[in-house]
Amino acid sequence: MMYRSWSEDKQAETGVLDQTSVTRDELFMRKLVDATLMKNKLWAHLSNECQDRREHAIYVTAYEQQMPEGHGAAIADAALGMCKMSSMYSPEYMLWNGRSFEELELAESSGYTMELAEQLLDHYMVREGKTYEFLYSVLDADRKKVLFFMKEVDL
Repeated sequence: MMYRSWSEDKQAETGVLDQTSVTRDELFMRKLVDATLMKNKLWAHLSNECQDRREHAIYVTAYEQQMPEGHGAAIADAALGMCKMSSMYSPEYMLWNGRSFEELELAESSGYTMELAEQLLDHYMVREGKTYEFLYSVLDADRKKVLFFMKEVDL
């Protein structure tokens, strides 16, 4: 699979940022996140493509150009500030405290890529009676983490 840079101004691809071989489960997870952190730079996902059912591409642009309103700068600060590594993909939960995101420790039983992909399809998560809304997700391929940015809500 490839990450391809896209220019809105030119309405064209501007180059290949990264090319890697991944399992089908990991490909699914990579296509579901909102952004990817590669080589210490954050890239917002624009679209996905598949040619002949085997050549997969994710089109990205600089995060600053597609930053979500409200929490965008805080998401970038938190994503770029993380440093924990993992040997297999695992989640990290970042909770909005009103002005920034801080890590929320939640016990996880597994970090299988398909379970992470399944969670990326959800809009809400309920843990110990508290409801959290997912705001944004970032794949950090270098650290093997999926960052879930969320806020607590009353339903």
